[in-house]
Amino acid sequence: MTDSAKPSLVELPPDHPDLPIKPPFVFIVAMLVGFGVNWLKPMPARPPQWGGLGIIFCAGAVALVAWAWWALKRHHTDVRPWKPTTAIVSDGPYALTRNPIYLGFTLLQVGIGLWSNVLAVVLMAIPAIVATNNWVIAREEAYLLRKFGAPYEHYLTQVRRWL
Repeated sequence: MTDSAKPSLVELPPDHPDLPIKPPFVFIVAMLVGFGVNWLKPMPARPPQWGGLGIIFCAGAVALVAWAWWALKRHHTDVRPWKPTTAIVSDGPYALTRNPIYLGFTLLQVGIGLWSNVLAVVLMAIPAIVATNNWVIAREEAYLLRKFGAPYEHYLTQVRRWL
């Protein structure tokens, strides 16, 4: 059999979104940069009497992430976005936002910045959101469209990306 007569192997796309970075690291790096900036130029994030505001944000973030995690587990799909997704989850927090875990990470970062009174940590949530949108969510959505097609496309029209 000649080389031209051999059947060609079609390379299938991976059964995951092929993320360039694991999403928690985006927020961890953003917070570390914020604390580094604060070390160079401290700026308060809140008035002194608002100290509990950060705790409220952190508690809300933890509750949202836990709710999202539980919804994914109920549908028997992996919470780690760099692993294969087995189901479209559209109930619980996923009925309100397509990315409740990333929203929770954002709220947690803002909460930590408010709690520790570090404005740079709060402000670094903006580049973390932009990076997550461009490096993570865009790849996840393309993967889910490839994998689930019309049902996922319908979900995209029903629920906002963030809020």
